[in-house]
Amino acid sequence: MAKQTRDKLYPVWEYIESNLEERFGLNQLAFFSNFSPWHFHRFFKKYQGENIQSYIKRLRIEKAAYELKISDFPILEIAMEAGYESNEAFTRAFKRYLGKTPSQFKADSKKIKTNIHITKSSSPTLIKGLNEKEFRLKEISEFRIAYVRHIGPYSHLPGPIPDSVEVKTLIQFLNSIQSQPKDHKWVGISLDDPSISPENKIRFDLGITIGANHFPTKQELGIQTVSGGKYMQIRYRGGYKNLPSIYEFLLQEYIPIRKIRIKNSPPFEIYLNPMGGKSEEKITDIYIPIKS
Repeated sequence: MAKQTRDKLYPVWEYIESNLEERFGLNQLAFFSNFSPWHFHRFFKKYQGENIQSYIKRLRIEKAAYELKISDFPILEIAMEAGYESNEAFTRAFKRYLGKTPSQFKADSKKIKTNIHITKSSSPTLIKGLNEKEFRLKEISEFRIAYVRHIGPYSHLPGPIPDSVEVKTLIQFLNSIQSQPKDHKWVGISLDDPSISPENKIRFDLGITIGANHFPTKQELGIQTVSGGKYMQIRYRGGYKNLPSIYEFLLQEYIPIRKIRIKNSPPFEIYLNPMGGKSEEKITDIYIPIKS
C-alpha cells in the first residue's frame, strides 16, 4: 500500500474542486491517490474529518449558498447547477447542511445587504489600510502555484506567517529547486466563506508561483492553476492578522454598495513583501473575481 501521507490528497482535492459539477465514483477518486478504494475511503476520512461523499455534497451546497448570497439567480437554477434534479431535494440537503432552507438563507442574506448603512455619497467609509485610489480593475492571465493546504479558521493562518509549518514547507521546496523566496510571488487562496463553511473545515491554500518545469517531489505540496480573467485588485497595507476583517468589509459592505457583480470563484491574495519586516508594513494585493 502507498505511504499514507497528506500529499496523496492534493490530486484528489484538485480533481474534485475543479470538476465539482460532475458525478464521482470511489474507484475513480481512489485512482488519484494511488490507494485501493477501501484504503482511500479510510485515508480520506482520517485526514479530512468526513467521508468523501459528505465532503463533495458539502462543497456543492456551500458553493450554491454563496451563489444565493451574491446573485439573483432563481433557486431552482442554482439547485440544478449543484447537481439536484428538484427544488425539494436541494432544499432538504441544504437545510441538513446549513440549518435553513435556501429561501430562508437568501432572505437573510438580502436583509444583511439592506441593513448596510449607506452615506449620502453612497460610498462606504474605508477601514484602516485601504485607499480607494489603490483599487483597480484588472484582466490577468492564469498562473501556476505549488501550495500547502491549511484547514481551519483563516485567523490561524491569515497569510505567510514565517514560523508556520506551511511557510517552512514551501521554503524546503524552494531549497530543493535551488531557488530563493524573493524570486517567486507568494499567493494565498481563500476557498471558503466563513459565514457559510464550518470554521474547522475552512480551506486556505498558501503557495508560490512556479514554472512549467517545477514539480514538488518529497514535500507535501500540491499543484494548481489560478484562473485568469477579470478581477478587482485591492491593495491592503497592514498586518496579515487583519485580512479576515478586510474581506468581511469588502464583501459585506463595499462591494454591495458599489453594486459590483462578483463571480462564484475564490478570491486570492499576492503578498508583496512577505519575508521579514514589521507586521504593519506588509502589503497585500487582494484579487476578487468579477463578472464582465
